[in-house]
Amino acid sequence: MTKAIRTVFKIDTLSLHECEDGYYLYDYVIGMNLSMRAKTEQEALIEGLTYYQKRLKEVKLEYRKLSDKIENFVSLF
Repeated sequence: MTKAIRTVFKIDTLSLHECEDGYYLYDYVIGMNLSMRAKTEQEALIEGLTYYQKRLKEVKLEYRKLSDKIENFVSLF
């Protein structure tokens, strides 16, 4: 992240900063930027939402696979 010009908002779990090269959305829970160098505040938030949608889809698929494996294993007994 380049030098921050201003903090748009900061809460316990998220912060949005305007920097010299764009907007940065940081998630303190997972410890990473969800958006970097976005042109607008709205674009940074949309990138963050898009990341979480994609990640949720991946986690649900992983859960389903694991759940199926456990169900198959339990059914053997």
